[in-house]
Amino acid sequence: MYKILLVEDELIELAALKKIINKGFDSIKVFEASKGSEAIELIDQLNHIDLILVDINIPLPNGLEVIRYLRGKSHEAKVIVTTANDDIDVARHMFGLKVDDYLLKPIKPQVLINTIKNCLEFNEQKSHEIRQQKATFNQYLDKFQYIEWNNQIIESLSLQYDQIIAENNQEIFNLIDLLQQIIKAKGWDIEQIHEYESYLNNTQLDKSNYYKVLSMMLDISHRIFDMAYKASGKKLTPIQRAQHFIEQNILKDISLDKVAEKAYISSCYLSRLFKKEFGMGFSEYISKRKIILAQQLLRFSDLQINTIALELAYNDANYFCRLFKKETGLSPSEYRRQENKNVECCLSS
Repeated sequence: MYKILLVEDELIELAALKKIINKGFDSIKVFEASKGSEAIELIDQLNHIDLILVDINIPLPNGLEVIRYLRGKSHEAKVIVTTANDDIDVARHMFGLKVDDYLLKPIKPQVLINTIKNCLEFNEQKSHEIRQQKATFNQYLDKFQYIEWNNQIIESLSLQYDQIIAENNQEIFNLIDLLQQIIKAKGWDIEQIHEYESYLNNTQLDKSNYYKVLSMMLDISHRIFDMAYKASGKKLTPIQRAQHFIEQNILKDISLDKVAEKAYISSCYLSRLFKKEFGMGFSEYISKRKIILAQQLLRFSDLQINTIALELAYNDANYFCRLFKKETGLSPSEYRRQENKNVECCLSS
């Protein structure tokens, strides 16, 4: 997902530019500044900016100074200058600062869209994939398919951490940006998501913090579905209540009695429901959900195996290892070695 910073002191013009961009692109996140000082603050805050669209005549510091500041931070960011004055000297100074294009106001919508696409070398295929992913998440949310949603979160995070291993850290921000779009479209606000985004913006992501990132994403999902249930007034069946409580507490110790209490049924009845609905007992169901997370932690984190067991609420590491091998056919250490070899093969090919 591309990040664009709009710097424009005319608020009506700023709103119009943002509307054009949001209408023309699905995979762009827009940040706004009406003064040079605000633009510089955002440049400092954001981990990465793909493009800045800046009016040269904004209040001090002016557009030229904002671009100079940006170039001191990033040589890769694209720059499009907007101005109402067709001044050759200004244009000459702009191109000396590695400006990619120069647009005269008023800017026609299609000219703006085409200019942005050219500057970013916009990938239509990637944009289509993001639209599809967004549609999938919305479908799961609308149908209250919490388990499928979490599986998609885990899969998406895995794909993005694959990119991190390949030294393309920018990919990690796409998922949280996508979730923010979904939340905003529903008219919701989740304060924690802003805190998590700040963490992502200011942290070098690698194997040392994969567990924290995974925990953050699962927490966001928890909060999103809590808001979805409250907004809908939907009454869940006992098995749905049980599953949703399990997903919300998957990193904790989960007992049959506790889940039955949250599902408002007896432990015996809940046990029979799991056999009937899933063809397996309660404990096996919990193990399968936890082993999915264990596989990701073995692939993408640097946590020791006994630490992974503890993070998944298994106090006995040997018991965890037996469960893992029963489910995957490999011990945790064998699984990690195999995955590391697969990554090395992919990187060398």
